[in-house]
Order: sequence, then structure tokens, then C-alpha cells
Amino acid sequence: MARARADRPASAVGPALGTVLTLALALVFAWWDPAQNRWPALALVVALGLDAAARIVARLVRQRTGVETEFRGLRLPMLVLGNAMGIGAAVVAVAAGLRPDLFPLLASALAGLVAMGACARLALARMVVAIEAAEKAAAEAKKRGEGTGR
Repeated sequence: MARARADRPASAVGPALGTVLTLALALVFAWWDPAQNRWPALALVVALGLDAAARIVARLVRQRTGVETEFRGLRLPMLVLGNAMGIGAAVVAVAAGLRPDLFPLLASALAGLVAMGACARLALARMVVAIEAAEKAAAEAKKRGEGTGR
């Protein structure tokens, strides 16, 4: 696992802007046709809330352990959207603008990708905490002389 670099502050502007755009997209379409878009928009809002919570947890784990908890260089849609949420929102907005009847499908798909990315972030943060705890326990056991055959 890579240690967080102190010379590069974590920027939250990109994901935050993408989250705001996606939230605005969900609210506009829910307002435009509530009968059709209410539940998909709600799913998208809940997924955004889960993503925000996962980012907070990942940042807290990074501050506590010093281990980088961001996904970088992975080409999976659920992870790419986490760091480029605005692009996902723009694609859904354009497609749903051209075909409003597709918004429920597109919003549900986007909500699923966002939620999967958030769950992946939470899983990574949990692994980092578990590994850190195991390393500390092993170091303490070594200090006490346990497991050395003495």
C-alpha cells in the first residue's frame, strides 16, 4: 500500500463539483416528472450520500494511518466515476435531455456505479485499518518476545 505523500494535498474540488452536478441533475429530473423520476432520483441521492460518507471515512483512515486510500490508475467504471462524477452526470444529463424517458434507467445505473465505488472505498479503508492493526499487534508481540521461539 502506498503511503500518502505530504507534498500533495488531497483535492476534493473535482469530486465535490461532480457530486453537486449529479445532485442537481437528480433534483431537476425529479421535479420535472415526479411520477416517473422520483425513485431513480432518490436512489441517486442516496448513492451520493453513501459516496460522501465513504470519502469522509477514507480521508479519516488516511489521516490516521498515513496510507493512501484513493483508487488511482484503475480503469473500472465504478471507480472512475468516483473521481470524475461530473463527467458521469454530464453524460446522463445529455442522454436524458435527448430522451427524458431514459432518465430512470440512466439514473439507476449511475446510482449503482456510485454506490459500488463507495462500497469499494469503504472496503479499502477497512482493509487498511485491519492491516495496520495486525502490524501493530505483531510489533507488540515481537517486543514482548512472543512468537520468537524463546
